[in-house]
Amino acid sequence: MEELLGLSPRSFLSSFREHPDLRREKQQGCFVYFSSDLTIYERQKNQRLTMIRSAKLPSDIEAIAILVETIKDPDLEIEELCTLLKNKKYDITPEAVWNLFAYYGLSLKKTPPGPS
Repeated sequence: MEELLGLSPRSFLSSFREHPDLRREKQQGCFVYFSSDLTIYERQKNQRLTMIRSAKLPSDIEAIAILVETIKDPDLEIEELCTLLKNKKYDITPEAVWNLFAYYGLSLKKTPPGPS
């Protein structure tokens, strides 16, 4: 959002925390905004849970490899990380890396991959 709109997501989104039409919840270390309307809220929350559960995650050994390389060089872009891992015989997609970090609520200050 910062890149597209020129607004810092932290300061921009936090200004909505008291908005009467929104409900703010902390999930996996991140704040998520939902509708304050109970029917819409429940639908949004269920959709989010379904999305998280259906996300393609790397295997345990791949996840460890991703985390090790990220700790070694936290400034790697996701594509660079995947190339590095491919050279080490891991076939990991940028989507899988993004999903791993999102699923566990880990901070990854990179742009999420577009549709495949």
